Amino acid sequence: MGTSAPTSVKVKASAYSPVEAKGKGEFKEGQQPSPKAGKVWPWKTLLGLTLILTELWLNTGIIWGVFMLLWAIMGISSGQTYILEILQRREHLILYWITIHLWLLFAVFFFMSNQQIYSFCLALLAKLSAVFS
Repeated sequence: MGTSAPTSVKVKASAYSPVEAKGKGEFKEGQQPSPKAGKVWPWKTLLGLTLILTELWLNTGIIWGVFMLLWAIMGISSGQTYILEILQRREHLILYWITIHLWLLFAVFFFMSNQQIYSFCLALLAKLSAVFS
């Protein structure tokens, strides 16, 4: 025989319940929270938008390379990446790694398309080859 379901269930108030004691920063029943209450500024988004506007103004390609590199690093650290939908590493292993490598390839492309970075990398490779030969 299976266990029977309880005839009554007590439910605790959740942490997000509108009924809270006064002075805890929450609102009482019947009150609406302030639109600015408890919101943290999305500083990463604001920084990203500022960088995009700077890139559009300067047209160097470096900032797009930084974005691609950051997307690859964040994708590797979180185990998920995005191309129009979420790709989880554990669910779509091949497609996930193709996307990560695509981000890295685009980052290299954007960095190398800048003449100053390209000439710096060539000089660095020349110095390294002189050291190891």
